[in-house]
Amino acid sequence: MAELAGKQVLLFSPYGCTKHYGQAIMAELQKRGAHVDEYDERPSQNALMKIVIRLFKKKVPQIFNHYIKKVIKKNVDKDYDYILICRGEAFTPYSIATLRTAYPKAKVILYLWDVMHNCKMKDVLDSCDKCMSFDPVDARENNIGFRPTFFVDDYLSVKETNDFIYDMEFICTLYHPRQKMIKELRRQFDQQGIRFYTYLYVPGLIRYIQESLFHFPFYPFREISLTPISIPGTINILNMTKCILDINPPYQTSLSTRAHEAMAARRKYITTNKHIMDYEYYNPNNVLVVDINNPIIPQEFLETPFESVSEHILHKYSVRGLVDDLFDNI
Repeated sequence: MAELAGKQVLLFSPYGCTKHYGQAIMAELQKRGAHVDEYDERPSQNALMKIVIRLFKKKVPQIFNHYIKKVIKKNVDKDYDYILICRGEAFTPYSIATLRTAYPKAKVILYLWDVMHNCKMKDVLDSCDKCMSFDPVDARENNIGFRPTFFVDDYLSVKETNDFIYDMEFICTLYHPRQKMIKELRRQFDQQGIRFYTYLYVPGLIRYIQESLFHFPFYPFREISLTPISIPGTINILNMTKCILDINPPYQTSLSTRAHEAMAARRKYITTNKHIMDYEYYNPNNVLVVDINNPIIPQEFLETPFESVSEHILHKYSVRGLVDDLFDNI
């Protein structure tokens, strides 16, 4: 375990609806005695900024560097030991060089929880002292460490019960063509007698209007939410639900956080991602891999209880295990 007591850490992590992951990392670092300053990995969460970053971050790196210089100005008297970048889509070798000039003794750690195809971070890897990715293919092809996703401790508080209102829940961001898929799943699950709960998030009224106009018929307004579900809200749903459903694109090799949240919550996990069978905790009693075009859920899978996993496995996929892996041997 890395010695972090008294160390100063500059943390960049995604804000928005995934902000709680960065906050959990910060809390764990602070628990170990580190002094942490946390910032968004992007200058803004609005959609325009995301587009600007994806189109121009390599051609005009000064756009993002203006934000980095503002962060440095706020922390001009700091002498950081570590700079931890989580996801970090906007970062370039230029911005990391700017940080190194301001904080020459800092070790730079990059943790990718987006696939390289989306975040275009390959040119940044050599600028960091340590890099890890949640995607096994990206890790292997780029010769960097493999570190799967993690769960936050809130999921350990889910109640142990046999009294469920729902057989399965699906919490997701709703967009075309996902709405057609969910309607079909609901129809098929109704035929199988499966009690199916959905929380369908659309990021804003304008987005809902756009989807409704260009992809008519979209989901009825009364069945969607314009705010992402909170962690307490998710825990409340899990207290009433037996299984978590997770639907991944067919090309995805990495696991989403839901796989490990299900483990922590002691809930069964139903997924379209066959690569979960490569993980040491795969147990067909707890994990069911289904075909999205014909998602048959055996009654036996629903009726049998969740089989507990070892404390060693729980630690490995917790935020504590993540911090161990990121800060050890650097």
